[in-house]
Amino acid sequence: MEPKAETLQESISTTRENGGKLLEDAKFLFDWDRFSTALALAVLAQEEFAKAFLLQLVADGALPWVREVQRSMARHECKHLLAVVMEWLPPWDSFNLAEQSARRNAWHEQKMAWLQRCIERYRQGNLVPDPCDPEPAEPEVSFPADVANALNIYRHEEIERLRGGYAWKDPDWSAGTARKIADGLLDRKKQSALYVHITRTGQVGLHPGLITRQEAAEAIERAKRLQDLPVTFSDEYLKLKEVLPIVFANMTSTKT
Repeated sequence: MEPKAETLQESISTTRENGGKLLEDAKFLFDWDRFSTALALAVLAQEEFAKAFLLQLVADGALPWVREVQRSMARHECKHLLAVVMEWLPPWDSFNLAEQSARRNAWHEQKMAWLQRCIERYRQGNLVPDPCDPEPAEPEVSFPADVANALNIYRHEEIERLRGGYAWKDPDWSAGTARKIADGLLDRKKQSALYVHITRTGQVGLHPGLITRQEAAEAIERAKRLQDLPVTFSDEYLKLKEVLPIVFANMTSTKT
């Protein structure tokens, strides 16, 4: 059953609120030089903000409300991959609506002028398109490599794994930030900030004392960037809404 719009908005609001509290706690502990716990809480905050983002994509019809998507909210690597996508999208404090509007208006004017020329050629009996006067291309939005890899890994590896299907791995996704995150880099860092790892020889391995001030500060700053949902009418977000239904088109899992 598809969730109601008001239900999704309430879930988004509650999840973001919880992420904000975790982030505030992380800042508090950071000020008291508790860098390991601050990092762990900052990463948990990132995960909550990514969960809210996933719910927003569902609310906007970009992601299907299928069992695998629902289960992905509980898988840390899935949320970390979505956070990579969030960082690419323009936040409200840096979004330039005037610039986007000017770019789209310029394309619209070019398109209207081209259509007028086509009409004039048609009136003159020339029904063949002019190869020297191609149709103006709409402003293109391309996905950066790490963002494209994060989306591909989320859909073809993580979702398929949750689906019980074949997790398709492409060599193009074998390196870079998204690959490291999918392989658990950030989650291991979070775990090492909370627990003392004992090796097979009985020695201390990774442990909270190894977390640095710089690492904690970076985790907090990243959580701050993810705290606000992205601009949902930006060209980047609209492109995401266009692409995601295509890559999820063959999902046949029973909706719940």
